[in-house]
Amino acid sequence: MSYMTTPLNSFAPVSTPTIVGNTEIDGYVDGRPVVLRKGRNGMLIPAKGTVLPLSMGTGTVTGYTDDGMLIVNVTEFDDDFMYITPSESNIYDAEEYVAMLNRCYRRGIECKHETFTRLYKSEITEKLSDKNMERMLQAYPIPEPTEIIIGFKGDYLKSTDSIIVREITVDRESPKERRARLKAERALAKRMADAMLEELEDMDMPDDVADDIANEFGELDAEF
Repeated sequence: MSYMTTPLNSFAPVSTPTIVGNTEIDGYVDGRPVVLRKGRNGMLIPAKGTVLPLSMGTGTVTGYTDDGMLIVNVTEFDDDFMYITPSESNIYDAEEYVAMLNRCYRRGIECKHETFTRLYKSEITEKLSDKNMERMLQAYPIPEPTEIIIGFKGDYLKSTDSIIVREITVDRESPKERRARLKAERALAKRMADAMLEELEDMDMPDDVADDIANEFGELDAEF
């Protein structure tokens, strides 16, 4: 798969179902057929580094979850933001709300660390090797204090924001593959012509028709 980022306004959607190769595409970027990378609920996936307006402030996309959500680092907080819990027992400002979401995110990462450690720890030391520790932290990095998991519905990106698309390419033949295909096609054509000529040997036809067939497929070893 060949993924690339492109400004949203450079994407030209198709108006009718369009198949390229064996893939139904979403549209084109600079004439190249692409499929949009989408997350949960059909959310368009922005490129890392995209700055997004949030209900509690402003954040920057830093990554993605396996289930199609965005990892966003909140960099600015809205002083007017308030979150009231369903029971109305607590009210959080923007920083407190982000801290709460961050704790939830961290607990999920800690669970993944525990599972990874249980599967890959040394039977002798009951700890991860340096290599496996690196693998774990690369797959499940520890969140920054203001990183949260979030998702959007509908149109939430500016036209100049960059999105992620997958370019669809049609496999092209190598010179060797082309020679083999042409050889097979010629052999098939010859077999079909030979079979046709064998059938014609038992048929009566005018001389001019026989001449046309001979010119097309070669002289026949039969008299008409």
